Amino acid sequence: MKLFKITLQTLLVRKAWVVALFCVGILPFLLPVLVPSQFALGLIEPARAQAAWVLLWLVTIFWFFGQAARQGDQNVKSGLGTYFHSMGQGSIRQLFEVWLAHVVILVPLVVVATLVCCLGAVPEGDTGAWFVTNLQSSVLFLAVIAPLLMLAIALGSRLGPLIGYLVTVGLSLYGLYGVGFLEIATKVESNTLLRLLYAISPQYHLADLTEQLVFQMGALKSSLFVSILVYLGGLSLITSAGSLLTYRTTAKS
Repeated sequence: MKLFKITLQTLLVRKAWVVALFCVGILPFLLPVLVPSQFALGLIEPARAQAAWVLLWLVTIFWFFGQAARQGDQNVKSGLGTYFHSMGQGSIRQLFEVWLAHVVILVPLVVVATLVCCLGAVPEGDTGAWFVTNLQSSVLFLAVIAPLLMLAIALGSRLGPLIGYLVTVGLSLYGLYGVGFLEIATKVESNTLLRLLYAISPQYHLADLTEQLVFQMGALKSSLFVSILVYLGGLSLITSAGSLLTYRTTAKS
């Protein structure tokens, strides 16, 4: 696991994780306070929960994906990939170790967002359901982000950090928000191509339970949660397979 240790140390030395931790762990307590008190009555806790998860999504998409794509590119250009390949570590193992180093930093951020909601945004009533909702949100979040991180690393290694970053950011934003506009378009105009595009589009918005938390709608039913998780798991397998095929350890000859 030497490549894992090197990658993790590199990410920690850059200190950018401090900014990410500040955004997810501190800003949710600061931003709602900026609202005038006469409009904030009863809205502080929902706003805190919303800020925690929205900031987690934004930090992951706009910062973490960039770090992942950059690391994939640097492993090739620095010769680390070639070195470990000569030591008998294939591309699959190298990709897994680089990916795991990013996940080790990502998971604590998810835990922090959950703690912000469970300690600073608990509504009056059933706290158990609130915890379950946050747990479901954490699981679905990781089901979307983890394979996209792997894709960013793989694309960065083959096409460069900028392409790796832009593709994964574009894909995640499309799955979170763009698909909604496409769904509206399919209802307005009966077009076979639009319907086909919508059917094969990644429905990442299913993993965003921010509205469940803000409006205190409670946890998803077990059957619905499992169905969404199975769907996202299928997407994860496709994304991971594409990443394994794309990742490379050595520069072009």
